[in-house]
Amino acid sequence: MKPFVMILGFLAAALIIGQLVMGQLILTNHDPKIMKAHQHSGYATVVVSLIYITVSLIAIASQPKRESHG
Repeated sequence: MKPFVMILGFLAAALIIGQLVMGQLILTNHDPKIMKAHQHSGYATVVVSLIYITVSLIAIASQPKRESHG
């Protein structure tokens, strides 16, 4: 599960950075092709990020409770 979560996290981060770069390109070039790509990759970014958050929360919740020795 850990490698899957790590790969998904890196993919989510790369997609978010891609969204930032495309947003900056749109602001400077006003290219309609980039705008459409930005929209579609934005959907993918949201889906991958939500899956990453869900899987991460499940992984955290499924860890055994740590007992305090105090």
